[in-house]
Amino acid sequence: MDNVRQVALITGGLSGIGLSAAIQMLERGVAVCVASTRAGTSEAKSAEASIEVAALDGQTEWLICRLDVQDIASIDRTIGAIANELGPISILVNSAGVYCHEPISRHDNEIWNTSLAINLTGPFLMTRAVWPHMIERGQGRIVNIASTASHKGAENYAAYCASKAGLLGLTRVTALEGARAGILANSISPSWVDTPMMAASLESQAMTRSKSVSSLYEEAKNSNPQKRIISSREIAQQIVWLALDAPAAITGEDILMTGGATW
Repeated sequence: MDNVRQVALITGGLSGIGLSAAIQMLERGVAVCVASTRAGTSEAKSAEASIEVAALDGQTEWLICRLDVQDIASIDRTIGAIANELGPISILVNSAGVYCHEPISRHDNEIWNTSLAINLTGPFLMTRAVWPHMIERGQGRIVNIASTASHKGAENYAAYCASKAGLLGLTRVTALEGARAGILANSISPSWVDTPMMAASLESQAMTRSKSVSSLYEEAKNSNPQKRIISSREIAQQIVWLALDAPAAITGEDILMTGGATW
């Protein structure tokens, strides 16, 4: 990216990968809007405080918005607030996501529709909303958080796998349509990452598989050839590189971050 002031919008930015990415971008001097359904809640106080500290360290501006990526009115309000307070958006990180651990026979319509609405339609709506900003600037970088499961599948995660696989297709189309306008789009597909979502997933599996959370954690760790769980900070480092430092020729790509795992 050039030396013009950058403005980033990060969905799911008060937890896990999104929070780590927001902190690292703020430390790099990027103005960041951290958007989440958790904004303003008691459970988000610690995350919001860390955002403020990172912004002060990076001597840059920040904004925290309550955002539901399923709701067009919520998206429009957030985009308007960013435009008024920070300026045109040049970076979008689609990190908000949900999962449900159920076999297909118990994947009811609500599970399916909600998973696709947040994991796939949400990134589409966000991309469409920021597109005029990026066209105006003549540049933009979009990073979507997919999953190893979008390539390999994962038993009992039908809606999650389908939505994340769709996100790969959306990323490629975004890259093609953005190419002549200087808009780059890439995705990252991690395996197990040490986040609150992973913890919740293991707790859900523990109940259905009659195993302890600790034993499932060990299983996940041992599925990685490096024998460890990837940190959200590592994924954030890749996000920041794609958003700020990567060559313009890198677009339409999906980057696997698995520690060498092939599952």
